[in-house]
Amino acid sequence: MGYANGMKKGILIVFGSIALIVVVLAGLLVFRFQRSLAPAPDNAPAVSQGVGGIPELTEEVVLSGLSNVWDVGFLPNETLIFTERAGTISKISQGKKAVLHTISNIYARGEGGLLGMAVDPDFASNRYVYACYNTPRDIRVSRWKVNDDATALGEQKDIVTGMPVNTGVFPGRHSGCRPRFGADGFLWIGTGDTAAGTTPQDPRSLGGKVLRVDRDGKAAPGNLGGAFDPRIFNYGHRNVQGLAMYAQPKNGLYGYSVEHGPDKDDEINPLRPGNMGWNPVPLYNELVPMTDKKKYPNAIDPIWTSGGSTIAPSGMTFISGKSWKGLEGRLAMAVLKNQHVRILDLDDSGKVKSQEVLFEKKYGRIRSVVMGPGDSLYLATDNGDGQDEIIKVTPR
Repeated sequence: MGYANGMKKGILIVFGSIALIVVVLAGLLVFRFQRSLAPAPDNAPAVSQGVGGIPELTEEVVLSGLSNVWDVGFLPNETLIFTERAGTISKISQGKKAVLHTISNIYARGEGGLLGMAVDPDFASNRYVYACYNTPRDIRVSRWKVNDDATALGEQKDIVTGMPVNTGVFPGRHSGCRPRFGADGFLWIGTGDTAAGTTPQDPRSLGGKVLRVDRDGKAAPGNLGGAFDPRIFNYGHRNVQGLAMYAQPKNGLYGYSVEHGPDKDDEINPLRPGNMGWNPVPLYNELVPMTDKKKYPNAIDPIWTSGGSTIAPSGMTFISGKSWKGLEGRLAMAVLKNQHVRILDLDDSGKVKSQEVLFEKKYGRIRSVVMGPGDSLYLATDNGDGQDEIIKVTPR
């Protein structure tokens, strides 16, 4: 009897210890998650509008009452279309939201759901739009055709499937997924590692990568090849949130990607083939460097990092148009946690010469920045609960 009681006590101690470890690990994850949402100190100076070649800017809320806007695009007739994370692709019609399509198999949990979108540069001839979204089985990119009067999407074709999806304790975590067309005519897709330790360095996984495919989702020539899935252009990413593409390649470079760091070192990386150096193993060890040069001496260095704390950058674009004066050609980056638009001035080698801040704490969490018609810059916010807006910013 004593032996049996001893066994029971031993089993209870073991299970109690396991439970305690699980609780501690969950607590650490929650702590990290909460830290990622809390504003961090930021020493980037605010840009002085109307001074030193910087134009005065006008701001107009073109649509409000939205929830978790993720991306914005424009049809050739200047119709603005946008995605919301719950699963709707919509347009602005006569100042109001008009839903074009609702995705039926959406898995909108946590950071996951309907994410980035892109309008085909040849839309006038093919009428294609593309979007990333989570399903319960994967993250995928689909292509639709917009009907003639732009009132609905049809002829859906899933062009990239099988990207990993997180359905665990923190569903949707690190879903990433931002598609953009490059000057090479191919579709580039930034993806997240879905908080799985082995994903970023796995040559067959599409998570924690930048992909490069044609309109049907087939591999573009010039990707990594070899042991890698032929659609992979580069790898070793944590959670790619944005892509900024040059109108024409610059020194052989098509543009940049931006991604979230764990609790420091958000990164902007050049779109070059190779390893970005994120390898959070064993398990999901977020204490490793974002770019681990000891483990991967040839890892590609970022051109910018946030340093000792994260600011949570998201969408990016290059500012274009002579009316932007001193800001023309600079890199604009939407910032979620620190709630602003960050402007980076890059030299010809891609080194950051200066950085400045616009709209700090004015609109809340900014998810996307997109250049639109008439030299206007459009901001999309991601505050949730019907509090989101699309804002048009125009230089005077």
